[in-house]
Amino acid sequence: MRKVMAGLAVLGLALTGCGTDDGGGGDRGNRGERGDGRATSAGMSWAYDEILDEGSLSDVLANGADDVWAVGTVPSGNEPLSGEGFLLHRDGTRWQRQPIPAVLGDSVHQARLDGLGSGEFLLTASVQDTTTSRTAHWDGAKWTVLPRTPGGGRVTEVKAFAADDVWALTTESRFQHWDGARWSAVTLPDGVTATSLDGVASDDLWAAGYRGTGDGTDGHEMQQPAAVHWDGKAWRLTDTPEYRYPDPVPAEPSASIARVLAFAADDVRAYGTHSFNHGEGENEPQEEAVRLRWDGARWSEVADAQGDCAERVPVARDGVGGVFLDGSRYVTGDGACTKIKRSRLPSEGGVRDGSRQSLWLSAVESVPGTDQVLGVGQVQVNQSGDPMNKAVIVSLKR
Repeated sequence: MRKVMAGLAVLGLALTGCGTDDGGGGDRGNRGERGDGRATSAGMSWAYDEILDEGSLSDVLANGADDVWAVGTVPSGNEPLSGEGFLLHRDGTRWQRQPIPAVLGDSVHQARLDGLGSGEFLLTASVQDTTTSRTAHWDGAKWTVLPRTPGGGRVTEVKAFAADDVWALTTESRFQHWDGARWSAVTLPDGVTATSLDGVASDDLWAAGYRGTGDGTDGHEMQQPAAVHWDGKAWRLTDTPEYRYPDPVPAEPSASIARVLAFAADDVRAYGTHSFNHGEGENEPQEEAVRLRWDGARWSEVADAQGDCAERVPVARDGVGGVFLDGSRYVTGDGACTKIKRSRLPSEGGVRDGSRQSLWLSAVESVPGTDQVLGVGQVQVNQSGDPMNKAVIVSLKR
């Protein structure tokens, strides 16, 4: 199942926060939470498949066990907004480096991969100033560039069902659809602003985010969660629970959805936050997590994960009802919270035995037809006099 990309920053925790450091606990031989509410390790760990001496990896796409792609960037000197992009491809036996298509230009940033089926995919990356994006289509033999989305803005979210059925969100809160020939603007009903997309079929797509409900002067929330559904013909606003703070109401309260994950037509989950403008009053309430679930007929509130998994950002679903969370946590289908361990990097290539290491994943992906899960990102190596980062590809060991 598809991973979650940088749109999660809306929740205050970008996906690059999906990390674990040397302070993580060990394997206690059981599954779920301990009596103190902390997650336990249950035999799950990240193992290093590939370690690169330079650059960073931003996304991974698995079309099958013998067709896996990853994309990354090697910085150019000390320029943070200048980098040479590269692709990695695994044919089932080894990873091989591939060039980025020339149509994307000299500098590649925040690159993402979105599958189209039958081995085809889209590669989308920001241009050097990160204000706009370019997209190229790989058909299995050659690259073709798509026109830029109208109105500018960097592409932040993509849901693709086929080469002629692609939906995209941009930083300018614009919603676009590609029909194979052109982009067209999408207007959602009732003033809904979408921040996330997901669906299980071309006629079963969700766009979730928020709708404006006022300016806050009446003591009510300025925004409420919103989810609209595409049935292949039209968008329809669905009823979602509303959130209210009790009196005294804090300043500028609002509630919204930052991420939607579709497991099945009757199992869609939405994650967000009910918050306010902090520091404007005394005895302010606590923020609360927005957790909603669609059962095929209606949205309802559901309890947040417990203990160490509470209020964590979803990273990806695994195809068997579980959800990967930031901080290398995993929630099983029955709600148990598990911490995913990791091994240390080998003491080579400048990495010293006494270094402190943190694994930060930028994307997680299940490999179709297998029980394998892959992740890409980097290991931050903190050591006296020579700190460094190593780009890595990891696989989940259960």
